[in-house]
Amino acid sequence: MGVGDLLRESLGLTRKHTIVIMPPVIASFIIGCLSILIIGIRMSATEPDGMGNAGEEMTNLVLARSVLSVIGWILYSFAQGMVTSMMTELRDKGKTSIGYGFGRANEMIVSLAVAGLILGVLLLVGFMLFFVPGLVVAFVFVFTFVVVMLEKRGPIDAMKRSVQIVRSNFSYTLKLFAAIIGIGFLLMILNVVLSRLSLLGLLASMAFTGAYMGYTYVVFVKAYQQFKEGGAGFPREGLTGQKGG
Repeated sequence: MGVGDLLRESLGLTRKHTIVIMPPVIASFIIGCLSILIIGIRMSATEPDGMGNAGEEMTNLVLARSVLSVIGWILYSFAQGMVTSMMTELRDKGKTSIGYGFGRANEMIVSLAVAGLILGVLLLVGFMLFFVPGLVVAFVFVFTFVVVMLEKRGPIDAMKRSVQIVRSNFSYTLKLFAAIIGIGFLLMILNVVLSRLSLLGLLASMAFTGAYMGYTYVVFVKAYQQFKEGGAGFPREGLTGQKGG
């Protein structure tokens, strides 16, 4: 299946089975609302009050943003685990539920959370280093959470497997990744516009962000399944005894 076909098929699936992308949508709303609440409070507290504590409040603001980032990494990691499991059930049974996804992701919550924290730090450092290293990190570890769920691996082992899968399917994965980044760039522009509107604009921005994340998860789960069927990056001896998602 070509890259364009995979993207269109994934879009059709998410439109027909919207429930599949609900975990990251919910995560986006949780993170967005926490950001509005916590950052808003901290920002108002940074106004000078004549007591010289503006510097301390600014430090607290940075700390608040850091805590929100950690929460976001963990929530999105768990959401991706849910989407992966729901995609598997949808393929096998033709239907799925949030409860099923939650239960399966909860079985791997430690691996998902640790992988999310490690990748979150790597992405943060990478994007701080002139952006490109962050894209490289996102690219080579793009299958990490899929591997955690479908191969029942720990975070470090899953990251290594992701690199192996990407290396074995480099050209295809690069095209797919570039397409997803392009869509994300357009969404970023839309979100900038929406964020300048009323509260409804902010809520719409959260919904679009969560839906985009969900669509991205679906795309790479389907890519993983396609690679597995083709055998690239999946040596026969490495698949023996693996558990399904």
